[in-house]
Order: sequence, then structure tokens, then C-alpha cells
Amino acid sequence: MRKYTEILVKIFRSHFLYAFIIIFCNSSAFSQETKENDSLFDTSSKTFLVIPLITNNPAMDTGFGALGMYFFKAQKNDTISPPSVVSLYTIYSTNNSYIAAPFGRFFWNEDRNRATIGLGGLRINNDFNYDEQGNDLRLVFSELRNFITVEYSRKIFSDFYLGALYLGTKTNYKFDKGTDEENDFTKDFFEQNGITDNFVSSIGLNLSYDNRDYVYYPTKGLTFSVRPKLNAGWLGSDNDYVDIDYAFSSFHTLNENKILAFNLSGGFAVGDVPFDGYQNYGIRNSLRGYETGKYKGKNMVALQSEYRWKFHKKWGAVLFAGTGSVWGNESNGEEEFERQWLPSGGLGLRYMVSKAKKINLRLDYAIGVDGNQGLYFGVMEAF
Repeated sequence: MRKYTEILVKIFRSHFLYAFIIIFCNSSAFSQETKENDSLFDTSSKTFLVIPLITNNPAMDTGFGALGMYFFKAQKNDTISPPSVVSLYTIYSTNNSYIAAPFGRFFWNEDRNRATIGLGGLRINNDFNYDEQGNDLRLVFSELRNFITVEYSRKIFSDFYLGALYLGTKTNYKFDKGTDEENDFTKDFFEQNGITDNFVSSIGLNLSYDNRDYVYYPTKGLTFSVRPKLNAGWLGSDNDYVDIDYAFSSFHTLNENKILAFNLSGGFAVGDVPFDGYQNYGIRNSLRGYETGKYKGKNMVALQSEYRWKFHKKWGAVLFAGTGSVWGNESNGEEEFERQWLPSGGLGLRYMVSKAKKINLRLDYAIGVDGNQGLYFGVMEAF
């Protein structure tokens, strides 16, 4: 019988197989200024987007929902800060799973202050079949998760920022979606393998640098961030460990319609690291083409590049490729969970739904090794 590693690996598989998009975009919809005055840094500029979504993945089956985004100026007379945004992502699926997650990203005081806040809840009703030494193993369970993340950064000098963050995540497991026999078997399996309800609570720092010309669609400049986080019992966390995430991106304009972008990201963890605290390959779009959580370990690194080409008015295309590695999985020694070489490549299509804010819808297809592949739908660029 496999350890609980494989179960948790499957929980977070969530890549879009297809997306049907209807877009309502109205620049300066709530402003008395005309649309001609709606530019990147126009103080009266406001943009509202509503994007209906259809998703499909092994955990949730087919889901229907919407993403709403409202861009605005946090301070009327601030002509330097990028637009702030508040959004709401909701999905409800055919197997009664759901996700609801409001999010906000704020810039003010001439971009000297930056803050993000996200919270939400989800229920994923899982029905997994495993091949356990030639025998079928079926696990039916539900994962209920509530989370909150808060971060604030202040410009300390030049383009450097220093900030603080908090992350709290509560996870509960339910066994009520299968037959009585299936529910009892899965519950016993979880208990035997130490899979229990848990709470992760961490505080951390964020040291970052950002001289990009525009945060939502950079054409030049670079940005990097290092985020060390402490997970401790005195914060309410069930495990004591430290994890550090890092990311670096640079952008180069080749001509008016072509951009070359690079991204290096990853992280590592030390201490009493639970399986939920491991790095997930594929998270934060590094790299596309791999299901999030299929490859896990204490350490991860991923490098990718992207060629972006605007070929006609609001339409664009991208070509991307990269490689990475994940290692340090002590919960399960099977090689399939940690890989030294994980290449990825693919193509994408872009449609600019807000010329004023340079906000793109993106549809990417990526392929990796061992049959890994994915179709991704999102808003704004992957990095």
C-alpha cells in the first residue's frame, strides 16, 4: 500500500483542459472622463472585467464559474503607482466541488507602498483509483480548506522594497461522498497513514527589487524577491520549520511588438517539514506542462524563457521553454516524486481585453516528459 504521499499529490491537480471565454471590458466605466483619457496612469481610469469560465480537471470534473476584476487608482492624484485591483474567482463543479477566493493587490503613495490580501475557501470532492501492486485501491474523500494571506511592503531606497507577510491555512478531511464501505475504508486508510486535519500558520519577510516599467505587462526591467517564512507552534502551526521562496524575472524589448522574458524561481525548506510544506513543481506556472504537486520535494528550482509577439492589434502569441528539478522528498523514496530533469515547452495565444491597462487573457499549451501536458487559461502573463 502506497504512503499518503501519492494521495496528497493528486489533491492539487488543477490545470485547465479547456476554456470558453466571454469578455465584458469597459474602460473608465465609472468615470466622467471619456475613453480617450483612459491611459495606463490616468488618475480617472477604471476598468471592470468579467470573465465566465469553464474548467475541467480530474479532481473537480467540469466546473463553471467566473472571474471578476476591477482595476482602479487607490489615490486620485497619484500618477506613478500602477492600478490597484480587486478580484473574485468562483467555480462550482459537476461533482459538487467549489472554490471561492477574493483577492486584492494595492499600490499607493507613488508606489512606495504595496500590499496584497487573499482569502477564500474550497471543497474538493475526490474519487481516486490507484494501482497498488496490481490491485485497485479506491479512495473517496473531500478536502475542505480555508486560507488567508496578507502581505505589505514599503520602498526603502531606490527600487528596493522590504515587507512582512502572514499565511494561514486550515485543512479538514471529510468522508461522506461514497458508499458506507468506501467512506469507512478511506477514513481508516487516512488514519493508518497519519493524514489528519491540520493548520499551517507562518510569518515571514519579503525583500524585493522591482524596476519594471509596468507590473501587469512589463516590456523592460527586472524584478526579484526572496521570502523567508517561519512556521512555528507558537503561531498555531502543527509543524516547526522554515521555508524560503525566491523568484527572479527580467524583460527585454526586441522591437515595438516583441519581448523576450526570463524567469528563475524555486525554494527550499529545512526543519520538521510536513508533506504539505514541500515545494510543488508546477505551482506559480513554473513550469507549465506539469500537474501541480505531481513532483514534490523540499527543494525546487525552475528556469524558463518566453518570447512574446503582438502580431495584430489586440492579438499576440508566445513561445516558451524551460527546465527544472525537484528533490529532497523524504516522505517517499520513489523516484517518480523527485526528478532531476523536468523540461517543458509550449505555445500560447494572447488577447488584450484592456488596452488601457494592458491586461491580457492567455491560453497556453505546454508539454513535459513522461506524458505530462496541460492547457492553461489565465489572466495576465505567467510571470
